[in-house]
Amino acid sequence: MQYSTIFKKIERLILTSKNIVLTTHLIPDGDAIGSELAFYYYLKAKNKNVNIINHSPTPDNYKFLDSKNVIKIFSEDIVKNIELIEKSDLIFLLDTNEYNRTKGLSEYLTKSKAKKICIDHHLGFNKNFFDIYLSDTTVPATAILVYKLIKNDNPKYINKKVAINLYAAIMTDTGSFRFPRTTAETFLISADLINRGADPVVIYEETYNKLRKEKIKLLGKFIDSLTFHSKNSLAIGIITQKDLKEHNSDAQDLEGFSTLIMSINKIKMGIVIVEMKNDIKCSFRSKGNLNVRNFAKYFGGGGHKNAAGATFPLQNPYHLKRKLINHYNKFFTK
Repeated sequence: MQYSTIFKKIERLILTSKNIVLTTHLIPDGDAIGSELAFYYYLKAKNKNVNIINHSPTPDNYKFLDSKNVIKIFSEDIVKNIELIEKSDLIFLLDTNEYNRTKGLSEYLTKSKAKKICIDHHLGFNKNFFDIYLSDTTVPATAILVYKLIKNDNPKYINKKVAINLYAAIMTDTGSFRFPRTTAETFLISADLINRGADPVVIYEETYNKLRKEKIKLLGKFIDSLTFHSKNSLAIGIITQKDLKEHNSDAQDLEGFSTLIMSINKIKMGIVIVEMKNDIKCSFRSKGNLNVRNFAKYFGGGGHKNAAGATFPLQNPYHLKRKLINHYNKFFTK
């Protein structure tokens, strides 16, 4: 896909803007954090006043990317963060195309008079919500688009810090280069980032090989909860509020659980049900042509063809599980 016209429009807005805010979806993953931080250092190099404001704290395994602690958490200083949003003249929404995925920030982002730009690779969007919409659902990570945008401006801006964050983002969102949409271009871009200072060994170690013992114990609880349905084509695991409290954990510790389900032989779809304090979050994963985005959309959710999610009102998670099993049987029988 050719982006040159959109790149020029974004570069012009950056040039004429002074105060810029970056944000992403709640419970940010590697692509969200890496894209934000890479873009942050790019904009700082252009002498812009930049703030990253997120709804959720940075997951422990991505904190090494933010060694300078530049990411602000909205709830930690609501008054100050609202002021930063209101004073901004340009806002970037990265790795999501829905304001409601920013939770606490959503109201203030939509009311802001700043120009708004979305850079994302997910399906489903409304262009009317943004002044510029840079989207490509064929790329495996939002970081690919960020890389191309920065390189189009000037490759010199892809310094070591930018390269490390972009590589981490691409590595995690491709499942270490094994998910669909991982192409030759993905490897070429990653190679360029390595040449510019990203160390693939260190980044992998920091991301995946420094798990807290609480997460390992929670994973054991999750594995015990797994049940198999529809001729073993569907696997479902549940984590309750009690589980999270007992293991001193939160939602960020659940990253990778859905990937584990999909490593089980003959499984076509996996569901992770998580009982939060105020609602229930479900992650859906699938293989091949099984479109879980449409499955999630039925419940008001969304995402990719093989990776999606939805949020449900607080209820008994085991009752919700039965609803999901029934819908699976109806939905995929069609």
